[in-house]
Amino acid sequence: MVGRLAIEGGAPVRTEPWPRRVQFGEEEVEAVNEVMREALENSMKLWRKGGERCIKFEEEFARFFGTKYAVAVSSGTAAIHVALASLRLDPGSEVITSPITDVGTVTPIIYENLIPVFADVDPETLNVTPESIAERITEKTKVIMPVHLWGAPCEMDPIMELAEEKDLIVIEDCAQAHGATYKGKLVGSIGDMGCFSLMNGKHITTGGEGGAVITNEEEYRQNALLASRSGFATWATIRFDIVYPVLNYRLTEIQAAIGLVQLKKLPNIVSRRRELSMRLAELISDLDAVKFPKILEDSEPSFWFLPLFVDLDRVKVSLDKFAEALRGEGIPVGARYTVAPMYEYTFMKERNTYGRSQCPWCCPLYGRRIEYADSCPNAKEALQRVLTVPIHESCTEKEVEDLASALRKVEAAYIKK
Repeated sequence: MVGRLAIEGGAPVRTEPWPRRVQFGEEEVEAVNEVMREALENSMKLWRKGGERCIKFEEEFARFFGTKYAVAVSSGTAAIHVALASLRLDPGSEVITSPITDVGTVTPIIYENLIPVFADVDPETLNVTPESIAERITEKTKVIMPVHLWGAPCEMDPIMELAEEKDLIVIEDCAQAHGATYKGKLVGSIGDMGCFSLMNGKHITTGGEGGAVITNEEEYRQNALLASRSGFATWATIRFDIVYPVLNYRLTEIQAAIGLVQLKKLPNIVSRRRELSMRLAELISDLDAVKFPKILEDSEPSFWFLPLFVDLDRVKVSLDKFAEALRGEGIPVGARYTVAPMYEYTFMKERNTYGRSQCPWCCPLYGRRIEYADSCPNAKEALQRVLTVPIHESCTEKEVEDLASALRKVEAAYIKK
């Protein structure tokens, strides 16, 4: 007999707080202190031009991912913006990406006066499919930007084949996928460029905010340096010409010092998240309504978060009620990842960009009109049945077992007979 749910007065599966994620140790403290001690003698040591750690961080980051170059920037959004800016695309060019993502994927597209086009997703992974990407390609398409959501690799082989056939650039959005692999390759190193977020909540951080772009192409690296460092590809003692509008997305030496320590921790972080997540997959494999996400053959996710899918046809309650019951059992789950596909956000629907111009969509260089309504039905449907589970490296087997027990208890209470 199923025990009474905690939200109905029963005893919860778990009463102790969910473990706090411990990201930092004395190594990071000492790394920051070392920079500050140097700054006592020379304040320029806090700036990229006066220090050595930003350059070292870029070298180590590129080495980790197996690329020739990395460019450190101030955020994951900045990484996307710098990658797009480095291509020098004409206004009205189209960028195909995912409708399930952070706004930081989409706003740089608009800021570069490019047109976001959304491909639909696999409802069992939440990632864009090569088939849907292919359907969206037009003569205006210049870039494919797959998003490796929750740390799960997209199907990169067919995406790269499409790009080669159509002469398109591939920018991988790896904001949530540090250390994930596809057929033995780390994501980010497969496309022309890979973009990473290093904000506080990601697998590793450069101290609150940060990001990086990786590439094997010298041209993209040089353009990314120009775009992110106010036009300074190399430091000089005299001023020189700025060849196109640029921004300042530089990382500080303090951030780079933290990043160097964090980068060493990344393999263990990813390994632990995989271990715990796959253990949960074993424990809930017999459930009827709650399903573990599909993992592509020959790929290894890095599990920034873990999505679980609820078959709403098999239960008597809504996703929100199901999540509420799990939280009552002491499990801090979320319902959905985003509230809707990105094209249903107000700024996209009303095209609130540059004043009342509705640029870039109305740009004469685009010369057409795009409508997003109901363009990604799989994405919209999948978001209505996904739970987000915070399994991280500071969790233990006890958290996984409690999560499995709570899922079993709530499913049993709400399953349709």
